[in-house]
Amino acid sequence: MNAFRCLRLAARPPTFLQPTARFTPQHSRPIPSIRALSILTPRRPILPLSSTPSTQPPPGSTSTSTSTISPGALDLAAKISAHPALATTQIRCGPRDTYNPSHLVRKRRHGFLSRIRTKKGRKLLMRRLKKGRWNLSH
Repeated sequence: MNAFRCLRLAARPPTFLQPTARFTPQHSRPIPSIRALSILTPRRPILPLSSTPSTQPPPGSTSTSTSTISPGALDLAAKISAHPALATTQIRCGPRDTYNPSHLVRKRRHGFLSRIRTKKGRKLLMRRLKKGRWNLSH
């Protein structure tokens, strides 16, 4: 949570920041305009604008712009939602970078102590116990 708070402060325009100490700049360069932070990669892959269905030429035309589309984009193009409003935003059901193969993460999400903490988890443990499962959870 603190990381997001820091990112929000960094993304604010300088007029919102409260000055803590006055200083004089040594260089007389103009301050660059505020830009969006690109530290974090998007969770869902995004297709380039040239491969969206609305910008592609009709199938009968002899345009060479179809050869500039990357093979990865063509591979993911079938996974896009059919709705035209969502065609340019993101890819659904595509590969994501959220997999964390850690034993601790698995235990935290699906472990016995995690199941006991919630009502739904306790019901799950009782179902497995009643069914005779040897392992109730991870």
